[in-house]
This record gives sequence, structure tokens and C-alpha cells, in this order.
Amino acid sequence: MMRKIWIGLLSLLMAVGGAKAQFIANPLPIPFGDPYVMYDQGKYYMYGTGGDVKNGFGAYSSSNLKEWKFEGQVYHHDNPNGWGIHSFWAPEVYKKGGKYYMLYSAQWKQNPNQEKENFKIGVAVSDKPTGPFIDLNDRPIFDPGYPIIDANLLVENGKIYLYYSRCCYKHPVDSEVAQWAKKGDGIMRWKKAGCMG
Repeated sequence: MMRKIWIGLLSLLMAVGGAKAQFIANPLPIPFGDPYVMYDQGKYYMYGTGGDVKNGFGAYSSSNLKEWKFEGQVYHHDNPNGWGIHSFWAPEVYKKGGKYYMLYSAQWKQNPNQEKENFKIGVAVSDKPTGPFIDLNDRPIFDPGYPIIDANLLVENGKIYLYYSRCCYKHPVDSEVAQWAKKGDGIMRWKKAGCMG
């Protein structure tokens, strides 16, 4: 997990045009995976999976990418429109029109077919980057009929595109790596070798 934060921060530093490169010692003492960093009005805000919160998301803020302040839990699953029940993953926050929009994945409480994985994507909104974020609707933004996670936005030529990952426990992608993982405990050897995040 810490490696993901280090890679994310390194990528952010490299992407900031015109900024003087600097080295930041890692790992940061921040306990999350799937880190997402947003810059807004002179401050960086980092959101992620897990951490010191339950059934939701926390946030950290920094003015220099070195010292981070825990801002508390900024999203709670039991907000007035909350629809998720567990497995809150991969939040990303985008600012548009003075509002902050959080995309995230969670297990949807409506599960008539009793799917093992019923992950969907939600959108919550706040007036501040530190929340509280409230779901726009009492359901995910759409249901494609299979589990989905890890929503991202791409803005290109004035258009906004949503892209995401399909969970593949039911319809796995056929590949050389997938075949290898199906052969017994291959995935466990891979994890032990440190090749997974």
C-alpha cells in the first residue's frame, strides 16, 4: 500500500509542469491504498481506500506534499442517500462549478441475484474538499449488469468521459497471466514475492 502512495506522489510531482523537482522521503505514514491526490487553492488533498475510517473515506491535506494532516472521515456510508454496505474503494475527487464530486466503488445493498461481488460506482458531492460528501442519489450512477470498480474521469476537448474497471470473477479475461493464476496457488506465490500492491 505504501508503495502505491509513493508511486502516486512521484507521478504527481513529475506531472506538475514548471514546478521545481524535489525529493520526498517515503513511505508516508498514511495507511491507505488507491491514493488519489487533488490540488485545490494552494493545498493538496489525498483520498484513499481504508485508513483510519470505517465504511467510508478519509482525507489528508498538505501544502508541501511532505507533512500531511488527517482531515477526518469525509464520506460516511450512512449519509442520507447512502447506498453502499461495504468494500468502499478507490475514491477520486474532482472540482466542478465550485462543488467537489467524489467517485467511488462500493458493494450495492440491492442484490436480488445474490452476486458474490455487486460492486457499483457512486458519486457524492460536497461544498468543501474535506466533506461531508453526500451521495447524489440513493443508488449507483448506473448498473451495467456486472460488477464495476475504480471510476476515473477523462476530460478531453470539452467532453467528460467516465472509465472504470470491470470486476471479473464471473467473466475473467483470458490471458497468459490468468491461466497461470488458475493453476493452484500461483496468485499466493505472486503476493508473497511482493509483485502485488
